Amino acid sequence: MTFQNVRLKIASPALKLKTAIRLAATIVGRNFIEVSQNGTAFTVKADYTLLDPSPIIDPSATLVAIWDADSQTFKTASISSLIAQAGAIDQHITAAGPVAVLNNAGIVRVDQAVGAAITLNMPLSSAKTCPVLISDWKGDAGTNNITINLAGADKFPGGLTSWTIAADTGSIRLSPIAGAGYTIG
Repeated sequence: MTFQNVRLKIASPALKLKTAIRLAATIVGRNFIEVSQNGTAFTVKADYTLLDPSPIIDPSATLVAIWDADSQTFKTASISSLIAQAGAIDQHITAAGPVAVLNNAGIVRVDQAVGAAITLNMPLSSAKTCPVLISDWKGDAGTNNITINLAGADKFPGGLTSWTIAADTGSIRLSPIAGAGYTIG
């Protein structure tokens, strides 16, 4: 038996299959894939209404295909890694405070142009979408303390409502617990 190569081109939102070789009389899609033919051109589409609507049990074990426009390739990623990456933006603080920490900041770099103490106001833990690392990027928190204040009824462990970074290049990692506050560590 001789096998012939067939090229499949992915052109969002459909897949196009063109071939000059003879294929089987019937090409059938499986699961949620539909195949249609117009002459020698085959169109392959996804019918999303046929996908399993049940909840995802383990986001770290659930993979999705992602089109990388830069490399022109498909890549896979877990749902949990996508969620973590989507929420982890870098908030770079160079101006004087007080400054509100963004709900989706994963890293806060305190790097003020002029040396001075600064206050960072955290969003409510119920509104924070990801953990955050707050870092003395300039390296002068020993002289110019970084005070972190919580909002509403939020607390740190021990019932504290504020925390101070008072060492040069110091940092703290805060993880939100909706409706309770933030863990430290």
